[in-house]
Amino acid sequence: MGHIIASCYNRPVVLLTLPKMGGACETYFPIWGAPPLNPHSNIMFLCLISEHFLHVKLKENCPLPPPSKEWMTHKIGVADQWLFQFLDRQAIFDELISKEPMPPKKPTIEQNPINLDTPEKPKQEIEVMDEDEEYALSLV
Repeated sequence: MGHIIASCYNRPVVLLTLPKMGGACETYFPIWGAPPLNPHSNIMFLCLISEHFLHVKLKENCPLPPPSKEWMTHKIGVADQWLFQFLDRQAIFDELISKEPMPPKKPTIEQNPINLDTPEKPKQEIEVMDEDEEYALSLV
């Protein structure tokens, strides 16, 4: 996924990803520049849900997913201040996620081996009969 490095109406853009199935919820802060003096009200949030961007207005102090690994790798200079500006919201998010029940894992073969319940057939003796050599050659 490409990085959102834009500002809209002279406001920094923060991207949140909230995938439906699997995948991690992440936050993409701008990779350069410090957050504004009042970042909680002076940011445009976009939310990526199923390949659609939505402009969202977040409530004050709402939970935010942790920053993406890509952002952590590519942020430049004072951009790391974004991380510290929202640590309290990330802590709330982490707490909520830790309380979510995890879906049960499917048992593996080791945990749930396949048992054959078909009774084993008794071995039968096979009687080998002598072939009539002339008859066998006549078939060829």
